[in-house]
Amino acid sequence: MMTDNPASSHNPSLHDQAVRAPSVYTIGPAHSFVDALARSLLDQYGDQPLALGAIQILLPNRRSARSLREAFLRNHGGRPMLLPRMLAIGDVDEDALDITAPASDLIDLRPAISDTDRLFYLTRLCLQIPENHGRPGSMAAALKLARDLARLIDSVHTERLDFSRLKELVPEKLAHHWQNTLKFLEVITDQWPRLLDHLGQCDPAERRNGLLAALTQKWQTHPPRGLVIAAGSTGSIPATADLLALVARLPKGCVILPGFDRSLDDDLWQALDPGHPQFLMKALLDHMRVSRHEVENWPLVKADQALESQRADRLLLINSALLPAKQVDRWNAISIDHQTAKKGLERIDCDGLSEEAGVIALLLREALDHPEKRAALVTPDRALARQVRAHLARWDIAIDDSAGDPAERSLSGSFLRLTLSFAADPGPINLLALLKHPLAAAGMKPSALRQLARRLDRHESREGSALRGPRPEASIDGMEKAAADAGVDEADLGLLNKIFALLRPLESVLHSPSLAVGDLLSCHLDVAQNLAQSHDQSGADRLWRGEAGEHLAQYLAKARAGIDCLGATRGKDYPAFFHALITDQMVRPRYGMHPRLAILGPIEARLHHVDLMILGGLNEGTWPANPGHDPWASRAMRKDFGLPDPDQRIGQSAHDLVQAMGAPHIILTRSGKVDGTPSVPSRWLSRLEALAPYLDGRKSPMVRLYQALDQPDKIEPIDAPRPMPPLSARPRSLSVTQVELWVRDPYALYARHILKLRPLEDLEAEPGALHKGTIWHQALDDYKRRAIPTWSRDEAYKALIECGKTAFGPLLERPSIWAFWWPRFQTMGRRFLEIEEERRDSHETIATEIRGEWPIHEGPWPFTLKARADRLDRERASGHIEIIDYKTGSPPQKRRIEAGFAPQLPLEGVMVNEGAFNGLLPCAVAGLSFWQLRGTRDPIEIKHVAGHDEQISASRAGFLSLLARFSKPHTPYLSNPRPANTGYGDYDHLARTAEWTRLPDLDDLPMDFNGHEPIKED
Repeated sequence: MMTDNPASSHNPSLHDQAVRAPSVYTIGPAHSFVDALARSLLDQYGDQPLALGAIQILLPNRRSARSLREAFLRNHGGRPMLLPRMLAIGDVDEDALDITAPASDLIDLRPAISDTDRLFYLTRLCLQIPENHGRPGSMAAALKLARDLARLIDSVHTERLDFSRLKELVPEKLAHHWQNTLKFLEVITDQWPRLLDHLGQCDPAERRNGLLAALTQKWQTHPPRGLVIAAGSTGSIPATADLLALVARLPKGCVILPGFDRSLDDDLWQALDPGHPQFLMKALLDHMRVSRHEVENWPLVKADQALESQRADRLLLINSALLPAKQVDRWNAISIDHQTAKKGLERIDCDGLSEEAGVIALLLREALDHPEKRAALVTPDRALARQVRAHLARWDIAIDDSAGDPAERSLSGSFLRLTLSFAADPGPINLLALLKHPLAAAGMKPSALRQLARRLDRHESREGSALRGPRPEASIDGMEKAAADAGVDEADLGLLNKIFALLRPLESVLHSPSLAVGDLLSCHLDVAQNLAQSHDQSGADRLWRGEAGEHLAQYLAKARAGIDCLGATRGKDYPAFFHALITDQMVRPRYGMHPRLAILGPIEARLHHVDLMILGGLNEGTWPANPGHDPWASRAMRKDFGLPDPDQRIGQSAHDLVQAMGAPHIILTRSGKVDGTPSVPSRWLSRLEALAPYLDGRKSPMVRLYQALDQPDKIEPIDAPRPMPPLSARPRSLSVTQVELWVRDPYALYARHILKLRPLEDLEAEPGALHKGTIWHQALDDYKRRAIPTWSRDEAYKALIECGKTAFGPLLERPSIWAFWWPRFQTMGRRFLEIEEERRDSHETIATEIRGEWPIHEGPWPFTLKARADRLDRERASGHIEIIDYKTGSPPQKRRIEAGFAPQLPLEGVMVNEGAFNGLLPCAVAGLSFWQLRGTRDPIEIKHVAGHDEQISASRAGFLSLLARFSKPHTPYLSNPRPANTGYGDYDHLARTAEWTRLPDLDDLPMDFNGHEPIKED
């Protein structure tokens, strides 16, 4: 250790330092890096508080600095102490580095441009690209492209490259394509440097390089007198590598590498590829001009030294599994004690992501049953991390997730998005989502808006539904009109109009052809604050509260300050722009998380262990992640330019895996399917399984325990429901269509007419068969009421088309309705008029959409049968009436009519015989006809019911028999008694049909409507 080196009596020169032997150490993966380092320093300096405080420790980032601080306190029993000075060289800060004279006169660093300003300036430059050179089509696309360009700029500065060299990378076959790319990249090669010069600023990566170079230069001439330790860095940034090379040769300096493998032989060392976990450290040592044999083990305390032998076989197993592909033949010569290697090492394979998350949550929860035990999930899979947090919520456990949560999914972020979504696309779904949001108040109590949303959602009246069914016009005016037309209560309509008044300014600006982006953002935030204001709190106080609200407030304030440089855009492009603006903002909780549990990314977990480390999401493409494709250059071009090989990311991920594998207890998990798609195990898992077949993970008892967690102890089958309401509650009036429901599914009639439960239409439902039937019926009814016998064919068709347009109404503006329903209606209309001409001499229409009621006194109690016939035509010769039913779907089959499952037309025949229709005397029935309106190749097909007199007579008797059966108090309303004949209904979920589905005994059932045995469909 470097503590024994005496302080030099003079400041050594650069030459003196260059010839000094480097001090490079390593702490192996068997140890928690930060804990081992803290214990060793406490062991040597624990009784010298001032000496410990004089040490400078250079760490990769702020997270690792925080981990080391916690390690010192943890290993010091939580007692106060003077900590070493810790500097995060990856997140470099000028004040922290303390670059003072005489070094300051050697550098002239401009301030770094803020990330937000850089993003907006690059976006503006992208929007100025000529169309023929790839200008993005919208400001949102330009913003996304600007982020990609910013990453490219940082990569080039990090590697200390010169953009001018891009012009030399012109493969002959790609010369034309590359010239176009170069023309596009002029944004960052020519325009961006000029803009930075004008602003007097520089890129953050360039400034970081400058600060590190300044510190390196200062320490070359004026080395620090105290101990300097560079710990945990792999030197992936060249400027950092330069500093590490200097620190290794300082009089009192040393470098400690994380997890350097000293056991590799020279042949294997030379064969390392970018995907190997040791490749980055090999590159670092080459850069530092340090031989691998000069790297020594860091002096550890005795307790830590014992861990080396305890986990040697496990680490040998993982290191052997990760050998380069060309070296796997060495497996045959490797001697591993698998009994020792598998101690504390498990693998769990799950069926899907949800099961994997549940198993991990169960493992974390189990760890809390052991006092002082710490556990962590280490994964790069954000979906898995979110699901684990959700599963832990069942035990009220809030767990720290180092990656944080997307700000757009927070309470404030979601409210901003919902406000914008409704203003941009007013519709029932967006309205209900906005009204139900906890922040929505509109100057009232928040509960008032949620109650309003519930009333509007369930509202139904004779005029229609307020929000359900086909979507109204996509505007606030359209929504207001739809609510008024649906007969919404006046008080609710007033509240709704108050809310709409707050939202209209945002809707107005979103329809602007051109408006400054800053004005759009200001209007958006003002409207959101006004809508968030409650009866006792301002909108700003409610909208920007909490960690996420504070983060968004600060971020959007910075954005508003610099966004004016973007100029104007179309209002309709703003929603996509706002989403792109906040999509990468993450919120990390500051407090309130569990002290012994955590979710960490592989980078955050690199330098410390906990008692139980669960390495989750070990699927190919997740861990390791796919290197992806560089949108700017091929791999060969990146190499020629000097950018690192993309496979280095795989090597870094492999190093993170090896570091984690040294923890006391390791569990490797993966899911066989992700989003229903089969997944491939991580290459590392496959290699481990090849070396250690016992790591198959398919028989873990923890999976069975998780599956049993929500499994009931006993499942008792239920019988089909047999409700027998009192006679006083049973219906005394039904329509003929409801009688058909009664025959098909008595339980549905019970739910609808006795329990008063009605199925709701879908929100923003696409017009379906029911709407089509209603529209066509209305159009034909309107035409028949207006038709004049003396009209010519053209006049009649014109009138029919006008009736059709009125019946279709706003639906005709929908492309699908215009393209499919309307042409078929026109075709049907032509054939309809031809049939009318053919029937003119033999029939006359005496009524359409006529209502009737038949009071029945033959049963146990008075009952009224109702009907509305589509059309009644009188035969001129006989005076008898033909009953016509329009069908836009398929008419019932003959056998179903005969069996009594489709009694509508026969019962209407009974009512004609009884003179039950308004204004008509009792009359004989000439026929029962279904007119199938298709509008296709055969536009109208007329089907007559054979033996209509017999059907009418049988229906009358069957209906009276049905009344008699259900007048008995013990007759049950069975659910779907004959599903093979009648299908399924809207109330099957209420009857819990799936739990008891079976064919009941016929003795338990009423006979078919007409007394026939059940029939089978063809």
